Amino acid sequence: MIAWLINDRGTRAAALTRRQAPGFTLLELMVVIVLAGILISIVSFNVTPDPQQQLAREGERVGQLLALAADEVRLQQTPIVWEADLTGFRFVTERGGERALLTRDDLLRERTWQRPLQRLAVVDAGRTQAPQVLLGPGAPAVRRAVAREWIQPRWRLELANDVAQVVVDFDETGQGHVANLPSR
Repeated sequence: MIAWLINDRGTRAAALTRRQAPGFTLLELMVVIVLAGILISIVSFNVTPDPQQQLAREGERVGQLLALAADEVRLQQTPIVWEADLTGFRFVTERGGERALLTRDDLLRERTWQRPLQRLAVVDAGRTQAPQVLLGPGAPAVRRAVAREWIQPRWRLELANDVAQVVVDFDETGQGHVANLPSR
């Protein structure tokens, strides 16, 4: 294609111009692919949660839910029991002499562990009772009554799955404090 241009002397000059095909060069495409690969690897590395941190967050969540259940017990004067097995946990109350799950409260609903547990133990700090330990599926759930008093006995919750283990120590006020144990 010939285009007419006016040069700086004011005369017309013919210039040959080439039409370039629209698109990207191979080098530009390779740079974009490499950058996308780097960004995806960074994001996937940051998004992949650490199993130890996941279990620690679950331990914290159980501690917060038990504190909430203790407030409910004090307000409603109704006994609540925390039950847990290797697949999940639930809050149970007694109505009319029958055991009933707390279903009206969205926070105290039945939940499953993010990763099934291999070991679950409830241990009294004073060692007045034998520890309740679950090591296999099908075992009866561990049970812990939610205390109605403001001052409670110390106790410990031990959680372990196939890659991590966590201990939640409950103090006299019923607050749970998570301690990470070394990974298996």
